[in-house]
Amino acid sequence: MSQRSKEAKSYRSELGHQGGFVIFFGSEAVAWVKDLQGRCTWVPGCVAVDEHGAEWVATGGDDYDGAEKWEQAK
Repeated sequence: MSQRSKEAKSYRSELGHQGGFVIFFGSEAVAWVKDLQGRCTWVPGCVAVDEHGAEWVATGGDDYDGAEKWEQAK
């Protein structure tokens, strides 16, 4: 399990959430969201981690308007 996955699990537990995605800005967990559907309101480069440790990266767009979409990290 990656360090980011461990932090996401801890963050989810602290908030009392199950499932969903923990959003990281840089190396810091900053939010939890139920899903990644709809327009991405996070800046490019943010990372979302699901409950299984899979990661998605916010891509395209810019810091002002937000990223265009989430892409699964490889």
